[in-house]
Amino acid sequence: MRKRSIGILTLSIALFFSALPSSPAASAAKKKPVPATSPKPVWPPIGYKEIDGVFAKVPSSAELVGRLSARRSLQRFLKQCEEFACGAVFVAAERGCTWWEVNSTLKKVNPNTLTKDRIGTLVTYAKGTESREQGTIFLVSEEPVDLSVSVSNIRVICHREKTNIPKPRNVYNRIPASEN
Repeated sequence: MRKRSIGILTLSIALFFSALPSSPAASAAKKKPVPATSPKPVWPPIGYKEIDGVFAKVPSSAELVGRLSARRSLQRFLKQCEEFACGAVFVAAERGCTWWEVNSTLKKVNPNTLTKDRIGTLVTYAKGTESREQGTIFLVSEEPVDLSVSVSNIRVICHREKTNIPKPRNVYNRIPASEN
């Protein structure tokens, strides 16, 4: 039994010392560098619509999940979107933007006619992005979550003026049923 414990101890010591680097230079040569950040996105962004150097895209569910996974700061919007009807848009600009404005419309399927009736408008103000930086803007209404409600007619405006920058927020205006 004693020979067996000595053998195990010797093997453990040998494994320990073999795991140690022989020199600091050898250790540095063996390590592979780990990138500090994700690779830069392709420019111009693929699948985006472009007008005068401003790019926008309504993401698919998979694209949005990917962006949420990569950026923890966006996850605060998930709680709001569990309660209220939401949309999202990816944005970017060749020259960057001081702030973003997104105008959209909320529509709801009318069960009697199966047409989409306009039930509100939404103006979203979001922080700016640097040149060629891609951003994600969530469009959060005050309409309760409902599968028959959708956010559509999304129009993106890149503002470059440095004064009168609005606070990032969503401004929802419900349209009374009599005006539909």
